[in-house]
Amino acid sequence: MNNVAWWCSSAPGQVWTWRYTPFLGVWVLAGALVGGWLWVHQRAGERVERRHLRMWLLGVLALVVVSEWPVGQIGAGYMASIGILRWVVYTFVAAPLLLGGLPGWMIDRLLPAGTRRARAAGLITRWPVALLIFNAVMFSTHLPVVVDAVKVYQLGSFTMDVLWLLGALIWWWPAIRREEAWNAIHEPLRAFYLFGSSVLMFVPAAFLTFSPLPLYGVYELAPPLWPGFDPVADQQAAGIMMNVVGGFVLWAVIATLFMRWAREQETRDAEARRERSRRLLAELDGQQPTTGA
Repeated sequence: MNNVAWWCSSAPGQVWTWRYTPFLGVWVLAGALVGGWLWVHQRAGERVERRHLRMWLLGVLALVVVSEWPVGQIGAGYMASIGILRWVVYTFVAAPLLLGGLPGWMIDRLLPAGTRRARAAGLITRWPVALLIFNAVMFSTHLPVVVDAVKVYQLGSFTMDVLWLLGALIWWWPAIRREEAWNAIHEPLRAFYLFGSSVLMFVPAAFLTFSPLPLYGVYELAPPLWPGFDPVADQQAAGIMMNVVGGFVLWAVIATLFMRWAREQETRDAEARRERSRRLLAELDGQQPTTGA
């Protein structure tokens, strides 16, 4: 973190300007994530696969874009709509990309079977527990009393970002991972699992969209960045962002996973039909009468 305070912080610092102010902590974290990923590969002597590397880098890039200036600072203390946009990117973009960038051997290496951390990870990534954790984080971190108490400080805003990312990683784990040993769920349960989350997401989004008064003091009292965009309009935009944009991304993921499952199912069915045909032909050949000379 650097020494630039939010406008609403009790600590002395500068108010908002459009002058670029780098968030050093964001770049340090991004470097640690990329460097750590490569270091584990080197230490394990494993080949870097382009698919995993690409997904990991895109996930880290998504984190940087919404955490660095100006999006990070505007979303933390100025505009609720940008704050919800950051949550959407953390939850529906960065988290699944990061999970997709983890090869199976790396998970086995970081969470060796039989260890306490492996058992703990196995417990919290079971789909009922993961669903409960994700929604508990989503509801609690969007409560006005929590937002107004936490987001006035950089450390509090950073802590909320960490909770968003951890909650999303836990939630996506059973839907993204394919290892049976790591609580993978498959169709059609996976589609219902993700669909249930999209329905629950409508509750806080509805409060934001239809509330006639501002819910968050930190955004209501913030100096306006654009004339005519009042706190109520900003809050309504936040609700629409959460429900429409977040829901669209989630439904796109559901559709992609379902179509992939359908293709795999069709491939297995075609292979089964070919196998039955081969067996039938073999039986017919075995039943052909032989003629002597």
